[in-house]
Formats: sequence, C-alpha cells, structure tokens
Amino acid sequence: MGLVSASAFAADILTTLSVPPLPASIGYSQTHTEPVGTTFWDDYYFTIPDGFANSVTSTITAGSALNLSNLQARLYIGNSHQTGAVVPGTLLSAWGTTVVYNPLVSATTVVLNPLSLAAGTYTLQIRGTVSGTNGGSYAGVLNLTNPVPEPETYAMLLAGLGLMGFIYRRKKVNN
Repeated sequence: MGLVSASAFAADILTTLSVPPLPASIGYSQTHTEPVGTTFWDDYYFTIPDGFANSVTSTITAGSALNLSNLQARLYIGNSHQTGAVVPGTLLSAWGTTVVYNPLVSATTVVLNPLSLAAGTYTLQIRGTVSGTNGGSYAGVLNLTNPVPEPETYAMLLAGLGLMGFIYRRKKVNN
C-alpha cells in the first residue's frame, strides 16, 4: 500500500471591496488559522463604476511574526473565482514579486505593478502558505488614482487662454 502525499488547501475566501469615488485607498486583510503548510487563495472583487484609474497598485506586508509565507498577488478582469494558473477572462498582472528584506528582518512585501484600468469589475487575488502553528494574517492596501481634471479645471484653462488671447490682441492693436 503506497502513501499518497497531498498538499492542503484552505477554503477560498471571497470578499467584495467597496470602491469610493477615485482616488481611493482600500484596505483589505485576512487571517488564516489552517494547519501549517496549507495553501490559501483569497479573492477581492472590486468595481470601478465610471471613468478609469490610471494607477493601480497593491501592496501586502507580512512577516514571520504573522506566520505566512510565499505571499503573492495578481489582478484579472471579472469576478469569477480561480485557483489555478489559468484565469477566466483577461489576466492583467501575473503574480507579483515577493521581496524578503534580509534573514533577520523577514517581513515580506508583495507589490502589484502599476496598471491603468477602465470602468469595470476586477479581481485582486492573494495566495500564500500558512507557516505558523497558530495560523497567520496579512493586510494590504489597494490604491486607485485618477488624475483626470475636474470640469472646473477645464473651465479655468479655457478662461485663462481666452484672457491670454485678449491681452495679445490688445497689445497688437495698440502697437
């Protein structure tokens, strides 16, 4: 009789994030109390209602004190949960980079590269492994910025250009 080795997987956690008017910073976090070696996949759905976000970044910070390892993040269009390599819809950012500062300071930061997103629904997916006997936690921030000028800015620009034209014409007439 042979022994079969199987990796433990946690129940996936799905969370919908509420996006206020842009620019916005949205916090997210999760605690996992599964046994050591359990892999987890957490999905955070969010919708950009109108306009677009020209810079989207996500940073997750966890350390050995938080008892998680191999944290990674990726972003894709839609809100269909997926735990494999292939995602339904369009993958916008492959798994982010994990950086360990040094062996004495084992904090890990995962950064999702800056992207531009149009209005629509997206999924930020976090995966990792429980490495502490009592489970572990992580926290992150999803930053969405939108530097599109407000209508008042356009009105001020047009008024300024009109004023410059008036001054130029008046100088030309007086010369």
